[in-house]
Amino acid sequence: MAPKRIAFISIPHIFAESEESRRGYPKDQPKGDHQDQPKGDHQDQPKGDHQDLPLVIVSGTLSKSVVIDHSKALEGSPVRKGVFLKNIASLKGKIKVVPADYEYVEKLDQTVAERLKNYSPSVESAGTGEYYLDLTGTKRLLGREIDTCGKIIREFKESLGFTASLGIGSTVLIARLASRVAGEMSAYDICETAEELFLSPLCVELCPELSFPVKKALLSNYNIKNIGELEMFTKNDLTCMFGKEGEVLYNCSRGLSRDRLIEKNTEKILIKKLIINSEDNDDGIVRRCFFSMVLELCTQMREGCVFPRSFHITVIYQDNYRHAFSGSLKNLSFFEKRLYGDLIIHVNRALERRTCVKKIILSFSRFVPSSLQMSLFSDNSKLEKITGAFDMIQKKFGKKYIRYGG
Repeated sequence: MAPKRIAFISIPHIFAESEESRRGYPKDQPKGDHQDQPKGDHQDQPKGDHQDLPLVIVSGTLSKSVVIDHSKALEGSPVRKGVFLKNIASLKGKIKVVPADYEYVEKLDQTVAERLKNYSPSVESAGTGEYYLDLTGTKRLLGREIDTCGKIIREFKESLGFTASLGIGSTVLIARLASRVAGEMSAYDICETAEELFLSPLCVELCPELSFPVKKALLSNYNIKNIGELEMFTKNDLTCMFGKEGEVLYNCSRGLSRDRLIEKNTEKILIKKLIINSEDNDDGIVRRCFFSMVLELCTQMREGCVFPRSFHITVIYQDNYRHAFSGSLKNLSFFEKRLYGDLIIHVNRALERRTCVKKIILSFSRFVPSSLQMSLFSDNSKLEKITGAFDMIQKKFGKKYIRYGG
């Protein structure tokens, strides 16, 4: 059996680079070096507000919004991921703040995943801009794994404008750490026999899934700087010291991790998006819009004779801040009255934020074949008959001829 070869592809600035590409920033020119250009040079740019300033991508437009990405030119500056927008207000005029376009980046993220399937059918998305690729057994077809990674780096840079780094190892942990060490536009292949030597001198801060307080405690309180220094502790010791994250440290110090990828489930999803145009919309308008979304999706589910088991709601406000809810449905049904009653509590919670809603996204998933339970009471039968008549009239004469009141 061929040894496992897992590659980890990281595009750390996917939000910023996608926005730079869309705005027409020069690909090979640092985004912050514009002091020597004449002031009139920007007048011929395609966008009126386009200045080759470094971009800062934030979660919204309020002062409490956080930085989720930034141009590479800002590395080493006070601008870091997770910093509040209000904390970098002093840089106004030197940076360009842009709200994140999640939908645009999500489409690009899917494009990257699809392109990676040209190199291996086994691809796992580990997050936005992060992907695992199983290259086991591809050497005869594509050549050495390190050469394949080089092709991926060049393809993403030339066609999408993304700066990627890749790491290769026998497990997802080694591949991820190798990618961190490789640096941008580079690939690092760790052979299985050298993985222990590779892990030991690495900075303990590189361990994935560690919170900042744990990293700080390791360095300040315990003077532990390298991953190899954790080998003196047992699993019980680390768990007592750091709780659940102690197990992460134990596994990382021993190189324990999975070598199989978890491919994304491609099950059917019904989704509805609705833009609320009026900026002065009130809570009643939002609720009515939400009901119309539930109604349309329920009509589709009745046609397919399926019940949803899971839901996901995303509320986007006028300042581009997002509030998301997801979970399992307690009552399996495709009647809008029941599903609306179960879901409106989440919408009401989103309406507590006193900012106008701009867009609502509702989706249902994990479908099962529908079945109606016999009831001694008339509620279910009456609801079924009314809903059936409602659907029949809409299908025959159109949606505008019959609607819910209220």
